[in-house]
Amino acid sequence: MKEENNSHIQALGEGQIKYKEQWYTESFILFNEEIITPWSHPEVKNLNINDFKFALDSECELILLGTGLNQVFPDRYLLTEILKTGKGIEVMDTMSACRTYNVISSEYRSVVAMLMIG
Repeated sequence: MKEENNSHIQALGEGQIKYKEQWYTESFILFNEEIITPWSHPEVKNLNINDFKFALDSECELILLGTGLNQVFPDRYLLTEILKTGKGIEVMDTMSACRTYNVISSEYRSVVAMLMIG
């Protein structure tokens, strides 16, 4: 019998994500079954290192940045700054970030998902 993992993202809908039986319609950060919502952030092109403070201060090994409907890369200097801290970062559309979060968390790896909705 397969045990259900309650820490998985359960569903995605247009402009919303279901996690732990609740639908979220605003961007949020997910780490160790903890949700920080709403996550106020600028457009991807205007992200800076301070927008990643929570993730950089956490014990995660990897940051997943879901950039909405499309994959949009932040400034390469920002990505370099994050990598210099010893954290990994993957940038993808939010749907892909949700799927990746579920896979990585099922492996009991420490991951922060920063998910932009909209």
